[in-house]
Amino acid sequence: MKTNIQLSILVLSALLFCVVGNISEAKDSSQGNSKPNVLFIAIDDLNDWTGMLGGNPQAKTPNMDELAAQGMVFTNAHCAAPACGPSRSAIMSGIRPSTSGNYINKSSLIHNPILNNSVLLPEFSQQNGYYVCGAGKLFHGYHFNYEVKGRGFDEYYPSKEQDLPPWEFKFSRPLPLSGINMGRANDWGPYHPDITIEDTCDGKTAKWAEEKLLGGELKEPFFLGAGIFEPHLPNYTLQKYFDRFPIDEIKLPEGYKENDLDDVPKAHSKMAHNPWLKKIRAGGQWKHAIQAYLACTAMADDLVGQIVRALEKSKYADNTIIVLWSDHGFQLGEKERWAKYSLWERATRVNMVWVAPGVTKPGSTTAKPANLLDIYPTLASLTGCKPPEGQLEGNDLSILMKNPDAAWDKTSVTTFGYKNYGVRSERYRYIVYEDETEELYDHTKDKWEWKNLADNPKYAAIKKKMRKEIPTHHEPSGVTYVPPNRNR
Repeated sequence: MKTNIQLSILVLSALLFCVVGNISEAKDSSQGNSKPNVLFIAIDDLNDWTGMLGGNPQAKTPNMDELAAQGMVFTNAHCAAPACGPSRSAIMSGIRPSTSGNYINKSSLIHNPILNNSVLLPEFSQQNGYYVCGAGKLFHGYHFNYEVKGRGFDEYYPSKEQDLPPWEFKFSRPLPLSGINMGRANDWGPYHPDITIEDTCDGKTAKWAEEKLLGGELKEPFFLGAGIFEPHLPNYTLQKYFDRFPIDEIKLPEGYKENDLDDVPKAHSKMAHNPWLKKIRAGGQWKHAIQAYLACTAMADDLVGQIVRALEKSKYADNTIIVLWSDHGFQLGEKERWAKYSLWERATRVNMVWVAPGVTKPGSTTAKPANLLDIYPTLASLTGCKPPEGQLEGNDLSILMKNPDAAWDKTSVTTFGYKNYGVRSERYRYIVYEDETEELYDHTKDKWEWKNLADNPKYAAIKKKMRKEIPTHHEPSGVTYVPPNRNR
């Protein structure tokens, strides 16, 4: 009798062990197969005037700096192209401008067979089981509104044919607020006191993202994109942001130097070159324009903080990758430029921050070269999704996230126009134009790129080495298409 009872207990124990074990295995398997969510934050025209990059000590970006402290900052990251359209097309396709022929803002996306036949990043996420939603400027404006039309997105705010939420323009005085007639698209100044941050398009984008994250009803895994338009012109924001930067304390850019173009090839002038700086200086408004850029950057920073705090309060916090990026840099007078559209450091250097749970270490940085092209393959790696075969031309940055000291012989290549390239290594910037004229700068001695070393025979070997990084295929310019009154 006793033996039978003992046997029954042993059998019951064994069965219970198997049941518990199976439940545990099923749970582990489920967790192992679950993919991390992705919070994808884009900021338009944001240069290195952030605390984490130190491009201007007057900049105030505490929220982005706090985010950077949670993960890894790529301090030597650059755009694929120094203009919104080709930069974002490269990010979303993983394809270089020199491969696609998408070089300028007027280049079409869907009428370019190379880009149109690619698997765009939202589509890639969707194909791998992600719920894909977004708001604000993620693609170039007319690419999204007239061509992509929400392709790859399950949901878009305000709609799949309008990326920017309605924008309320209300001011206390007649336009132009700057006092310089360069059109509203190039204006700056404070909104009417009645306007709140939630009345702005960026405020609405951030609010939408906040509500999505705190609502707790997102299907997982999800890819949530939020595109902040400022500090892209026009630089309109609330008066409180202007007040953070008193005009009598504003300093001119440290990187500005009179006659800086004396040793630069004339080929640079063939790139998009606007007359804004001359008009701004002639109107005595240089410091005011810088103040507006800093103010709009501060607003963008507050909105980033709003989105990130919402994630931290949500149930998704422990299983969500954050990648924050800006689409290119911006010149505020350096080399006589106002805007992007060049192959110099001020126009190509971008903000890139990654927070990947279990991968990135808080407070880590790397000065090894990176490019916005690397976002697509890095997300594929971090989410365990197989990338589209033969499509992606960027590198997997998770290698550096896991080990910042890992061997890395990569450079970062920026393209602007047919056969115009900038190559950035950890130490040098090399530029070669279509006409074969060159520039070379040593960033260990010349962070502002004031001394062109290209004609110095001492650097012939450096130039030869860096020239090998230039793409060997140069796709002719693709079809251009700009709907009426839309070129942002």
